[in-house]
Amino acid sequence: MNKHPHQDVRACLILTLLHFIGKTSSEEDENIIWEILEEAAKDDYLPVIKILFAEQRRKSFRRRKSARGKSSWPLTKLKHSSENVFETFINRIQLKVLDHPTSLEARLLAWSNIGYEHCDKNKLIEKGQEICAQFDKDGNTLWEKAFEKILSIYKQEKTSSFDIIIDIIKKMMLRREENDVNENGNDSQHDLPVYHRIQDVLKNLNSHVITFDKEKKIAFRSITSIILQFDKTLAYDLSIILIEIAESKEELEDILKNLEENLPKDYFERILTELSTFIVNSQSCCFIKELNGNGKLELAQWFIKEKKRILFVFNFLIKQVFYELNVDREECKNLLRQMRQSDNLFIRREAMNYTVPWAEDGSLTGRHGYSGRGRGLYYGGY
Repeated sequence: MNKHPHQDVRACLILTLLHFIGKTSSEEDENIIWEILEEAAKDDYLPVIKILFAEQRRKSFRRRKSARGKSSWPLTKLKHSSENVFETFINRIQLKVLDHPTSLEARLLAWSNIGYEHCDKNKLIEKGQEICAQFDKDGNTLWEKAFEKILSIYKQEKTSSFDIIIDIIKKMMLRREENDVNENGNDSQHDLPVYHRIQDVLKNLNSHVITFDKEKKIAFRSITSIILQFDKTLAYDLSIILIEIAESKEELEDILKNLEENLPKDYFERILTELSTFIVNSQSCCFIKELNGNGKLELAQWFIKEKKRILFVFNFLIKQVFYELNVDREECKNLLRQMRQSDNLFIRREAMNYTVPWAEDGSLTGRHGYSGRGRGLYYGGY
């Protein structure tokens, strides 16, 4: 490697050496192999880097099947033959590619494919946290893959603390003022990069949090005060995640109460209206989608009569509950009558202009929704 042979020769050499890891009879030979592999981790030729990752390889090096039907790809064989040697390879070689000195593409490949289950997780998390709070070309390219790896570790480790994720968000927040001064107005594509990245973090969390175990879901709620302290305009993004993992009406109320305590009244009411549209989707909350028609009606009644949260369940009531075939229609009428007497003039106007979707005999009809006088609940999209 010191003589720096042709790039394809280097690739063939590295592929060959992978077959000999842990199989030499000489410690000196073993050390030479590791030294060459460490050099390969800094190679400028991307196909060399790809060989160092089991799932990324050139077409000419596609996985072949041996006579026994097992993969002949050396890293796959190494993984199944010697766990200690495979872990050494991940920590000594693959981890090094994360800091590739010249190739951003090599670093992205490493973050996408590193065997995080077998590496030094603390080192990987530390590197990931640095990348997530880095707002340059490297950070913009790598942070999402790094964050995904950290999330994977968090989900895998039973003792892992959600503080890992909170620390990442806090480090991002600390860069806000600096980035806003330096970036805002200079390049319209990078305005408020910290804010946008935290939005992306929440979207990423949203796709993962449903797979958390119960303990981790509870821990996730600790993010609420941190996000709202950073920027209250993120309230909706955060709330839809919390709603998706809520397991009872009491947990939903806790979410709303927290928002009410942290948001100005007018903005809180707007968020309630937007969330009302969100929960219309029966898939948006695990426990709601399990309820039958009258169960959904009871949920709406509880929020309207006991918690005075008409805005939160208005769209849910008229777009979902009223369409349940076996729901108690008299109770539905009572709720609608109560909404027509609401102190909230906006709700009162919407209720007055609403026509129920069923006939006197209880069957659903085509006559429903709003008359020409009403525009419908504004944020509900009628």
